[in-house]
Amino acid sequence: MGLFVCTIFADDWTVLRPNNRPYVTFGNVAQFYQFPEYTRVSRTVSLRSERRTIRAQAGTSELSINGVRFFTHFPLLNNNGEDLISVMDVSKIIEPVLRPSRIARSEKVDTVVLDPGHGGSDNGASSSWGSEKFFTLDVALAARRELIRAGYRVEMTRATDTAVSLEDRVNFANRFPRAVFVSIHFNSSAGDATGVETYALAPEGVTSNMSSEHHVSAAGVARHAGNVQDERNIALTASIHANVLSKLAAFDRGVRHARFHVLRDVKIPAVLVEGGFISSAAEGERIATSYYRQQLAVAIAHGIQNYNAAVNYRTQGANFAVAKVTLPPHGRPISEPLGADTPPEQQHHPPSISISAGE
Repeated sequence: MGLFVCTIFADDWTVLRPNNRPYVTFGNVAQFYQFPEYTRVSRTVSLRSERRTIRAQAGTSELSINGVRFFTHFPLLNNNGEDLISVMDVSKIIEPVLRPSRIARSEKVDTVVLDPGHGGSDNGASSSWGSEKFFTLDVALAARRELIRAGYRVEMTRATDTAVSLEDRVNFANRFPRAVFVSIHFNSSAGDATGVETYALAPEGVTSNMSSEHHVSAAGVARHAGNVQDERNIALTASIHANVLSKLAAFDRGVRHARFHVLRDVKIPAVLVEGGFISSAAEGERIATSYYRQQLAVAIAHGIQNYNAAVNYRTQGANFAVAKVTLPPHGRPISEPLGADTPPEQQHHPPSISISAGE
C-alpha cells in the first residue's frame, strides 16, 4: 500500500501509515520529547539529551532506552529515507519509560506480592547446580527481607517448597490493592545461552516475543484483564530490569512481552523476571551461589522502590534520570486514541523522570 500521511495533534505528531499501521518518525519523537541531538549513521538513529538516550536501527525489532534493551511490538522501518517507529511502541514503551510520572491513575505502592516460580513436585529448570524451585524461593525470601526493611508489606504466593497452581497465584495477587506482582524464575536452554530477560504482558493485538524457555504458552493476541495495566507493567518491568543489569552486570537479553498465565489475569502491575540461565555452565554456577541470589533480590527490591518513586514522582531515585527542562504542554499525547476530536486541556507539567540503567 502507498504511504498515507495525516497530521494530527496540532503540530505535535505526524502519523504515517505504511502497510496501514500507524507509525511516526524518530525525528518527530526527538522533537516531542525534546532531544536536542538527533543523528543517523548507517541506519542507526540516536536521540540524546543530557540524561536520556534512545538508539535504534531500522529493520530490527529492538531499541535501547537509557541503556536498557527493549524488544518492540512491531518492526522499526525505513520508508523514503525516514526512520519510523510504531505508534504502539511510542505509547506502550517510550512514553511510560521516559515519563512514568504521567501514567494516569497510578497509585503509591504499599504491598508487593512475590511469586517464587514452581515448587513442590514442579522443580522447574534443573541442572547439576540445583533446581529452579529452590533458587526462586531463596531470591523471593531475600527480596522480602529487603522490602520489609524499606517499609513495604510483602505477601508471597509460597514461602515453602509447596505446589501452587497458576490460577491460585493469580487469585492471591488480585486480593491486594495498591500492590505490584513480581514472578521470579530462572531460564534454561539446550545451548549455552546466558543473561537476564524480563517480561511484561503483551498489549492487545501484539504477538509474544518470549524466548525459548519452558513456561506457559503465550499464543494469541487477545486482550486480558492485565492489559488495563499496560503502561504500569512496562514501567515496572523496565525499572526492575535496569536495576538487575546494574547490580549483576549480566548480559542484557532485554525487556520483552508475553502472555504467561501469571501476567494475563493479574489486575495489578505485574512482571516476570528470568534471573539467568541455570543451564549455562558459567551462569548456572553463579546462580547457585547465595551471593548472586542475594544481589538479584536486592536489585528486584530496588527496582520496585524506584518504580514507586517514578510513577508517583515523590523522590529522585538514584536510578532515574531527571529532565532538566520543563516539558511544554502539547496538543495531545500519542497515547490518546488517534483522531480524537475532544479539545485537549492545556496544562503545564513539571519535569518528568525516566528509567535508566545504573546511572
